[in-house]
Amino acid sequence: MSQRGLADRAGISRSYLCDIERGRGSQPSIETLDKLAAALGYSRNDMLRAGGLIEGGPTDRPSDDERRLLAVFRDLDDAGKSLVMRFARFVHADEHSWVQAGFQVDDTDAASVSPAQSGPTLFDLDS
Repeated sequence: MSQRGLADRAGISRSYLCDIERGRGSQPSIETLDKLAAALGYSRNDMLRAGGLIEGGPTDRPSDDERRLLAVFRDLDDAGKSLVMRFARFVHADEHSWVQAGFQVDDTDAASVSPAQSGPTLFDLDS
């Protein structure tokens, strides 16, 4: 990726990005570091680790899909982030709430049995 492309994706000037790369001027703020990390599809910790500023950390590396999702999420406004979180909680609860249904003896019992839903629904407010 070119400097211009990265600067545009991160929302910073190319000259400032060049200064950061060359170690000139002030050190980038956490906000700038987060913008660069999101534009590259990495976390802040990944950037600090790559720069030799921190060691270790989780051994599980996020997949490319996780990095792309995080970059999109970080670019949303607060309302968009809230919607994504509500949807994610709904999908997560739905994915983990299914249990094997019991066997039904005949079709008359099927109408009287309704599956109980536990956990958040798509329409729940933030909790």
